[in-house]
Amino acid sequence: MASALIYFQLLLFGFTYPSDLPYSEIENSFESNNSEYIISNCEDVVLLMLDGEEGIYNHSQATMVLNDFFNDYPKGEFEYTFQGKNSDEEIFSVAYYSVSVNKFTVLFSFSKQENKIESIRISK
Repeated sequence: MASALIYFQLLLFGFTYPSDLPYSEIENSFESNNSEYIISNCEDVVLLMLDGEEGIYNHSQATMVLNDFFNDYPKGEFEYTFQGKNSDEEIFSVAYYSVSVNKFTVLFSFSKQENKIESIRISK
């Protein structure tokens, strides 16, 4: 009986855990500065916060903003420190993007229904 309950919990959490989020593709895209791929995984409008500057952008605008960031900080190393859920209401990941002496914290917030990026916050 206990093993059936554990199996049921694993089955249930397996469906609700955000395993189909493109974590490795986003990591590779940050390291190769591929703004288009990152933004293609966003909702139709995305909240971007870069060094305290915040805005809500469509895909083409968000790609330009992220391109500007990558022009200033090209070809860095990207490493996740957390991937997954904080609660039933939030799906997010935390990573570091490092370029020479600059180290940025990158926080992604994902929509629950579509597994698309809702917001990207990048700060030192």
